[in-house]
Amino acid sequence: MTFLIYGGDKMILIMPDNINQIKDNTKYFDGVILSVDRFSVNSRYTLSIDEIKDIIKIIPDKEVFISINKNIENNELDEVESILLSLNDLNIKGVLYSDVALVTYKDKLNYDLVWAQEHLVTNYETINYWHDIGINYAYLSSDLNINEISTITKNAKVKLMATLFGYNSMFVSKRHIVMNYLNNFNIKDNSKIHYMKKEGKTYPIVDSNYTYVFGNNIFNGIKEYYNMSVDYYVVNGFLIDNEDFSKVLSIIGNITKENVEESHLQVMDSFTNIDTGFLYKDVVSKVKK
Repeated sequence: MTFLIYGGDKMILIMPDNINQIKDNTKYFDGVILSVDRFSVNSRYTLSIDEIKDIIKIIPDKEVFISINKNIENNELDEVESILLSLNDLNIKGVLYSDVALVTYKDKLNYDLVWAQEHLVTNYETINYWHDIGINYAYLSSDLNINEISTITKNAKVKLMATLFGYNSMFVSKRHIVMNYLNNFNIKDNSKIHYMKKEGKTYPIVDSNYTYVFGNNIFNGIKEYYNMSVDYYVVNGFLIDNEDFSKVLSIIGNITKENVEESHLQVMDSFTNIDTGFLYKDVVSKVKK
């Protein structure tokens, strides 16, 4: 299978928020991450296996990763195994997992697994541990700074993914935090997205099968496009207007070493709530007295 490589020598994956973000941008990405109904977190665009099959048909020349990244309950194990085995019949590259239960099925699968355990994918030693038992991909935590990412990319034995653009997850809970609050106070609110305001910042919240809280700003790592040295960059479409999403992908698709700073600023100027996350922040750990 041959892929066009956009934006230099990196593979660009999109995590879409709707079907149009896929259909309208096929010339600007190399692959997609699709989320499975009831078994994925941090995505409000989830799909049945049949819907995933339909999407694969319209992007036959793209790499496809499937996200099954929730904590699996004991009574869900048989269904998860059935889903994993059914994916053997599809042309997919891998499955993103958080719950290590999925690793127990790896010898039955004809695709790779991607360690995507959110805030825990922070060091190359653990990444290499997973590699030694047969895991060939890891999705780096959004909590890392550029120096930590550099250390990992120099020492990790697997292919690495990292978010290049989009809202990052802060918190996931199986409790229906928003719904419980609304019900407790008898408040009628059918909004699909809720917002929490704290200390002058606004955090998007989705309460569906789980409760997901996202950062107040959109993350933009384009300035470090050539320095992060990962194999896959992920562009997340969550809460991004479709037109803006296409614009960002177009900018990324035309990045060169000469214009990377200009591309970074062009994206920064396109949004009011955008920053560089933890890329340039020192890590300070201390015991609170």
